[in-house]
Amino acid sequence: MPHENFFNNLRTVSNKQISVAHVCRKMEINRQQFNKYLSGQIYPSKYNLNKICQYFQLSEEEFNLKPSEFRLIASKSHQLESNPGKIKLNNTIDSISSLSNDLSRYEGYYYSHFHSPEYPGYINRSLIHIYQYENNFYSTSIEHLWDKENGGIQPSRFKYNGTVFFLGDRIFITEVEVLTHNVIHHTVLCPSYMNIVDSLSGVSMGVGSKNSRVPAAMRIEFKYLGKQINIREVLRGCGLFKLNSKSIDSNIKARIENEINNPEKMLKAYDN
Repeated sequence: MPHENFFNNLRTVSNKQISVAHVCRKMEINRQQFNKYLSGQIYPSKYNLNKICQYFQLSEEEFNLKPSEFRLIASKSHQLESNPGKIKLNNTIDSISSLSNDLSRYEGYYYSHFHSPEYPGYINRSLIHIYQYENNFYSTSIEHLWDKENGGIQPSRFKYNGTVFFLGDRIFITEVEVLTHNVIHHTVLCPSYMNIVDSLSGVSMGVGSKNSRVPAAMRIEFKYLGKQINIREVLRGCGLFKLNSKSIDSNIKARIENEINNPEKMLKAYDN
């Protein structure tokens, strides 16, 4: 069989990982497709082969060595995956995913609105995409931190990748900034009880993406845009807006005010 060494060696290193599902998720390769590689049905495309080589830290030539030669170098490959702490963490994440309710009705693009921790007196409107990959849900967010209406602020862009869970009638989003890797945001949203999702209200916690590193919590409002959008057009609507800007709906402004009027003295979300 052509490439028999490759298929045997791929099975060898894959069997040492936490699970095949974990490997596929990390490489962002469809699990059914990867199973065909493991069974020797097809050889990976150049694109997926590059992902496999990068993940296992092995070259294509090394993957095609005789199994006896391959085992000598494979033991040194991707040693981080045998770290007990990392295995425990990934098992915890997998167990949460198995308990998460279906988020299909919340898939799509949203504008998120909240008071900017970096620029007091401004509302931050960002773009967030909630999507499904295999059996799990993820998020990608993009921030444009400048005043597109009035100018005067040095433009800065930030991107976040996250995971999304639906547990106990609440939507949990945890995101990490992928350019600087020094910001994590946690957001908890109330689900929509309407037949059609229009908006979601919640509370977000984290630190600023730029100068301010003071931990802060704030109310946040998601406005649903749809499953298919014109990305360029929608991104033009992202940015920083002064509190009196007419570009932000007055109802949204009211729902992200961070006043605390309850006797518990806690910042609470407005339940949808």
